[in-house]
Amino acid sequence: MLRCMKYLLIAAVLFLAACSASQRSASALPQVSPATIESVEPAELGDPAASPDEGNDEAQPSYGDRLVVRLQDGRTVFLVYTGPRHFHAGQVVRMHVTDSAIFIL
Repeated sequence: MLRCMKYLLIAAVLFLAACSASQRSASALPQVSPATIESVEPAELGDPAASPDEGNDEAQPSYGDRLVVRLQDGRTVFLVYTGPRHFHAGQVVRMHVTDSAIFIL
């Protein structure tokens, strides 16, 4: 009987731990917001460390996409995307938005 009570107590503690972990992860969900891409334009990326007087002709320019994204709550996000995905105006995406980071999921 004592052995059954011990297993029941362990199961109850594990269940409560799982419930409290799911409540913490639910608070992270509002940081992911549905969004719609409003416009996509090519953008040449410069080297911010290079001096404009140097005139480095041998460096190959790199390009990215300048995205204007409207979040579901009405906010607008401007970002330059340099990854492998291709976006188009009207595409629905999910955005992770915090005070320190913004990225497309």
